[in-house]
Amino acid sequence: MTDKQFNAGMMDIVKLMNDCKYKAIILYLISDEGQPEPDLIKLLTEFAATGYLCFICQPSALGSIELIDENMILINHGLSLVPIMSSLSAVVLTTRNIHSDWKEIMPHKLIWFHAEASSAGQADEIYSQADLISYFQSVPADIEKYHSDNRGVQLGTGLHNKINVNLLEKKICSLPRGWLLYANLDLLNKVAVMTATFLDFKGEFFYSGGAERYLLDLADVCTQLHREMVVFQYGDYPWMRHFGNINIVSLSRRGVTADGWILKCARDFNRIFYELVQGRTALNIYSAFFEAWPAAALPNIGISHGVSWDNPYNDFENAVEFWVMNGRYIEGARACEELISVDTNTANWLQTVDFALGQKTKLIANYVNLNAFKPRENYLLHRYKTVILYPRQLYSARGLYLVLEIMDEILEKYPETEFHFVGRGGEEDIAQVLDKQVKWGKRVKYCPLGMDEMPQAYQAADIALIPSMHSEGTSLSCLEAMACGNAVIATRIGGLSDLIINDYNGSLIDPRPEDLKQAIVNLLENSGQMKLYKARSCEVAQAFSREKWQKHWLSVLENKMEETQFYNNDRSRVIEIKLEKCPDDFRKLGKCITSLLAGGDLVYIRSDRDPDPALSFARLQWLAPDAPLFAACDLTIEWQG
Repeated sequence: MTDKQFNAGMMDIVKLMNDCKYKAIILYLISDEGQPEPDLIKLLTEFAATGYLCFICQPSALGSIELIDENMILINHGLSLVPIMSSLSAVVLTTRNIHSDWKEIMPHKLIWFHAEASSAGQADEIYSQADLISYFQSVPADIEKYHSDNRGVQLGTGLHNKINVNLLEKKICSLPRGWLLYANLDLLNKVAVMTATFLDFKGEFFYSGGAERYLLDLADVCTQLHREMVVFQYGDYPWMRHFGNINIVSLSRRGVTADGWILKCARDFNRIFYELVQGRTALNIYSAFFEAWPAAALPNIGISHGVSWDNPYNDFENAVEFWVMNGRYIEGARACEELISVDTNTANWLQTVDFALGQKTKLIANYVNLNAFKPRENYLLHRYKTVILYPRQLYSARGLYLVLEIMDEILEKYPETEFHFVGRGGEEDIAQVLDKQVKWGKRVKYCPLGMDEMPQAYQAADIALIPSMHSEGTSLSCLEAMACGNAVIATRIGGLSDLIINDYNGSLIDPRPEDLKQAIVNLLENSGQMKLYKARSCEVAQAFSREKWQKHWLSVLENKMEETQFYNNDRSRVIEIKLEKCPDDFRKLGKCITSLLAGGDLVYIRSDRDPDPALSFARLQWLAPDAPLFAACDLTIEWQG
């Protein structure tokens, strides 16, 4: 494999996997000096007939691939499977100690050691690591050791191999680690999105920012094309959550978490995403586009939600330092086949550093749902009380501290004004707002609202503040405020100048406290100006309707995805199993869970204790007693067995 892509042989393997229907994967690893064991080949043939995908991995360097039977694939260069399988769960079957490359990958593998007389003394290490041990009675050397080991399964000789498969399946189903084998994601012909955050790194908190809301609406566009969207993000362990009509999946694998040096973190998660989706999905969307660095899965589209790298850390001593810090953004853009930008700012920035990047960037500005966001009745009439709304996340990039710096003077000078804060934020940021609430009482309100509650917040307001300091696109908050007939004061940052024409439909200011204060004063002392801004805001917002945005995206997606590809419009179920207590014997529960997983369901197990993160993977998730869910389950099972 090269640094940036699977080679042709690997893509052939992925295509063969796509053409097979299976419930779990078995890798039979043959040692350098070994040969396939006829008894194991017969056993695997029966596993394949039962619905397993079986790989026979030989150490030859020839690299040939052969479909030898239904769901039975011979890989002559077995190590070529390593990157394809590294982020999946599978059974690893061996009769000897395994190659070091296999040891380091697939933390969710189940090791199946098959004992033979000839393997005595050559498999001590794998024997100690094994989750499952099988043996025939014809192995006399260590028969007593295997027989007394609770991991062991004695296989019958001369029996139909289906009986042996049933014995082994029952053993696997009795092991919680064994359930992971059936939990791999089916990504065939789906739309995969890679992003840094949708939920937090533990999958417990929804950020509810513009980029997250954008993806929820983009998922609706995919649904119109009968495509299911799956969002992958950074995480601290391999969790998966169902949210709205999409699944959110953590990319954490083999010890990779969202901690540490940011570029190393970005590279690691990029590689895991690539290995999971390459050759399997109908389309891969990088949101933001620089997540495509250094390896971009094909086909792909990159989205820019605004120049997010215009941050306070930009203080370069020379051009070399500039290129080192910005190389990821430029190379990520080059790796994308198409670029969609929500504003002109990104396209212009890219064009200044690479003219061709500017030329391949398509503008699809952000949008507003005009059916939900609309003015209150008589919104142009002057009211005694003037409500100034901050409808943003509470942190410095969105201008929170710009507002906090000037609001005391406004409240003191204009007793008919109120400040309303409705965004979410960190503890320290919220504390700053609460301090103002203590000082000013009912004239300062803090109430974090969900997406569905935001229209009422805008309709109750007169002036909306969009005082971004950096990292801004065409703000959804700005568009929503405009559609609801607020007089908008925005900074000239990012794509806000695409929305606000200064002194026409709002005030476009420099990101300085004195400018913000003066813009507010101008509106409070000039009701005619405020009325004009409100009316024109509604007018301009009509050009940014969600319907127009959807049509643009439908056109892009239709051109990007092949109409002839097979798709399945049936959504898999979400099942929650509530354990009265964790059972001592997992056989009955395991049979139920593996059956659900094999049917394609996402299974949550909620127990009375904090779960082991190592037992959660893809469509199988152990939940803590108080772990939140973001969508109703299709079925809840109260398990008392």
